Amino acid sequence: MIIIFTPLALPALLSPKTMSLTIRKDYNAAISIFGEKDEINKELITLYKSNLTSIAAFANEFRDRHDDSKKFRNSGDHIGEAIADIPGDWAESVKFQAYSMALRMVILSKWAIWLLIPVAMGLIAGVFERRLKSDTFSPPIPPIYNTSAHMLLALSCMLLLWLISPIPIPLSIIPTIAVLISVFISLAIANYPNY
Repeated sequence: MIIIFTPLALPALLSPKTMSLTIRKDYNAAISIFGEKDEINKELITLYKSNLTSIAAFANEFRDRHDDSKKFRNSGDHIGEAIADIPGDWAESVKFQAYSMALRMVILSKWAIWLLIPVAMGLIAGVFERRLKSDTFSPPIPPIYNTSAHMLLALSCMLLLWLISPIPIPLSIIPTIAVLISVFISLAIANYPNY
């Protein structure tokens, strides 16, 4: 439910300015890590134009239908003006959210090989450890399997939530999550219960 409702609710809770600052921090961190500004910009624009312009079009249509802030702009009714600005702010935040998603997809694509190597090593280590348990007649331990499965689910959801919502998690956390995923995959495979 968090993964479904956070992307819908976040634009209503965060102002466009706050989301813009979060995106700028991610962008600057990506430039400082990868150093390929022109290439990142090119991939970002291509990804945004090819996949996410429909989100921007939907947000603009919603804003155009429901934004009546012009009526309240010079009326002196500050409460009415604040309420009337909500559709426009929401639409801007949704567009920033789509841009943030495109940026984070580019970041993950740059890191893809380095994130997949530890996961593959975790899979191989888990298979070998399971074979070792079988050869030495050591039973798998279901509590370790259950804990590992729950941690894998939590880390995967956290990564997915970071991808689809501009939550200010530092980029350096992502490789750490990949390493933790590899450890829990290894433990889960090694301790998968024999039924």
